[in-house]
Amino acid sequence: MNQFKESIRMFYKTYTKDKKGRKIYEASIASKERKKHLYLATVSCFVMNKQGKVLVEKRGNSETEPGTLDLVSGHIDNNETPTQAMIREYVEELHGGDKKEQEKARNEAIQNLNKLMELDLTFFDEKGKPEKYFIQFYALQTNLKTITIKKDEVEKFYWIPLEEVFNLIRQGKINFQYDKRFEKLFQQTREYYCHKNKKNNDLERNEKVS
Repeated sequence: MNQFKESIRMFYKTYTKDKKGRKIYEASIASKERKKHLYLATVSCFVMNKQGKVLVEKRGNSETEPGTLDLVSGHIDNNETPTQAMIREYVEELHGGDKKEQEKARNEAIQNLNKLMELDLTFFDEKGKPEKYFIQFYALQTNLKTITIKKDEVEKFYWIPLEEVFNLIRQGKINFQYDKRFEKLFQQTREYYCHKNKKNNDLERNEKVS
């Protein structure tokens, strides 16, 4: 089990803002030292289709890192749980069309969003300064055909095979600095995809029989 998950409790309340205007959240360490560390609290999701391809975004100009490749990701807002933040980001980034599209996307996420690992990661900015992130990862297999991207945040998107996405993360080409703990995350994502496909295939067989 992730040592971070065992040892800390996250309190999702705004602590301060950094120089880039991002919200920093307080993490209270439940240890003998009673130390406190600050993490940028975020969420990220492997959004997949039935063919096992993952939606990878090319970030738009309003982001702090425009032009980079990323999963569907975002910051946790004040008083949100990670799951609430992930549902909001999914709807905002990929389903910004009419209210009907947004409602369908929200319902899909509520029903199918699957929580994976949570990781504490240290990234380094362009000046080599370390930044601590707490990222809750999710997986979601989508059946929605309509995608309406939020153009000020997402320039375009690609459907890329699952294993290829894992390799892009290993190579540092998607907006994460690789950590060996990602291998467990990759395995959890594979298992989620296999489980969803088996469940869908069983439902299709039952429908044909009936």
